[in-house]
Amino acid sequence: MVNDRLVHVLESGNLLSKVQSGFRKDHSTLDHLVRLETSIKKAFARKKQVLAVFFDLEKAYDTTWRTQSCVASTLEHIENANINLNTFDNLHVQCPPPWEEHNINVDISLTKQNKENTSEVAYQKEFFRIKENVSNHYAVFTHGSKLEEKVAAAAYFPEHPGRSKATRLRDGASVFSAELEGIALALTEIRKLSKYHKNFVIYSDSLSALQAIQSKNFKVIDIRRLYNLIRKFPPYVHISFVWIPAHVGIQGNEKMDKLAKAALNRASCSGKLICYFDLKPKINSYINSVWQKNWDAEGANKLHEVLPNLGEDLHRRGDGGGRKQVTAMCRLRMGDTWLTQSYLLKNEEQPFCYACDSLYTVRHILVECPDFQDTRRKYYSVTDLYRLFREVNPSRIAGYLKDLGVYGKI
Repeated sequence: MVNDRLVHVLESGNLLSKVQSGFRKDHSTLDHLVRLETSIKKAFARKKQVLAVFFDLEKAYDTTWRTQSCVASTLEHIENANINLNTFDNLHVQCPPPWEEHNINVDISLTKQNKENTSEVAYQKEFFRIKENVSNHYAVFTHGSKLEEKVAAAAYFPEHPGRSKATRLRDGASVFSAELEGIALALTEIRKLSKYHKNFVIYSDSLSALQAIQSKNFKVIDIRRLYNLIRKFPPYVHISFVWIPAHVGIQGNEKMDKLAKAALNRASCSGKLICYFDLKPKINSYINSVWQKNWDAEGANKLHEVLPNLGEDLHRRGDGGGRKQVTAMCRLRMGDTWLTQSYLLKNEEQPFCYACDSLYTVRHILVECPDFQDTRRKYYSVTDLYRLFREVNPSRIAGYLKDLGVYGKI
């Protein structure tokens, strides 16, 4: 019974790869043979070749990751990441037919304005211009707000403030989900108002939410829910979505912002579960913390001094000196150069510095060797690799190595 339910969820949710045939009803190795035959025929017709690689894994089923210790380890990681799986929505939501037309349009024309160079007055004028074009539309403002783990959404109705709705989502939801929830609140109320109005306009300051609606990104469960709500509207109802910038003095937007922030302090949350997409930031944060912890334990690693904090981008520091300098800086940061590592290829002993009888390493050349100290002072004065690759211009490092006559051997 459990297997049947699992198979149903996997198949109905299209969670299995299209090329997986093993252990699936109405699938067999014949599927792969037909697929291979088709590829060969197409290649033959186009006068091309087909390359096939076959793997034969010994005891493939017995070596599958399915032991109790692995499951226990996974559950331990979920607990350490402070993830409550009971709050996340893993139910399948019907995907609207992609060919179905919907009586909506999305206007993001205000994004053409550069927010840094556009004044609040200019934005307000553009907003009133758009508002004039939809003057016969019933207006709604929506917003999502987040403060630490608290998340809330709101829909504000300027013509009938009493219809305004606000709700606090479960802790851990993303702002993106909150913005979509605010639009869902608006659509739910618009359905009731469709008896009296035909045209509606929803103003939102979430560009990502409107772009997801515009592109029909049905990978997002909440986008499916929104379109399933829209499908229930009478055919004469038209909905326009308009993007507006936040915090530029647009009256309806400011009131709606206050409404959403007030909902953050509510004691109770809505019963709506969180979309599983909202797990990603928390999972990524936890993985990065575990990765950083393991990396911190590698203090003796030559790369740790150069990059103690994972995720920092040092590659751009080689820009400006041409491809050769970028390559040289990359090799120096890694500590692997022809000058210091070629002995491995030649099967020789690791070289020593003749001046101080120390191992000939990148660190020794760049910051340690006393014999090079006078030359080094002409270009920089730092004494560790961490500061060297952050504070010193790459061209000065290259100049130092050229002065030593070893730049071409990096």
